[in-house]
Amino acid sequence: PKTIIPSRAVAKITCRLVPKMNPTKVLDALEKFLKANCPPGIEFEFKRSHGCEAFVFDPTSDWLTAARKAVETAFGQPPVLIREGGSIPVVLSFKQILGIDTLLLGWGRNSDNLHSPDEHIHVTDFHRGTLASACLWSELAKVKKT
Repeated sequence: PKTIIPSRAVAKITCRLVPKMNPTKVLDALEKFLKANCPPGIEFEFKRSHGCEAFVFDPTSDWLTAARKAVETAFGQPPVLIREGGSIPVVLSFKQILGIDTLLLGWGRNSDNLHSPDEHIHVTDFHRGTLASACLWSELAKVKKT
């Protein structure tokens, strides 16, 4: 066994927000909690990174209806809307500044280990995702312009 004690420890923490949570307030609360619970004699440093408010797409929009049809065509069953997604700050910016919604569609499974060293996608899901993407263009062309 090694007897060397590391000179420093680092932790990276990410926070998933729900609608109406303020990312700055969340970081303030997290920093306050960690500082209050930091053992004596330990140097504490808190670095903030990028972040954004949560975004929820209107599930009744024509755009999402088109996406649902495309996914059902490709995968053979209707998608289940589960309010899950990643933090992509530009999506909220598109809505706030340009007034447009952004579709984010994923083809993977929970078992695909997204963003981990052994991330993967099943070949059948890749092919179905490709078909869904092609079908999406066809469905979007049918959406009435407002």
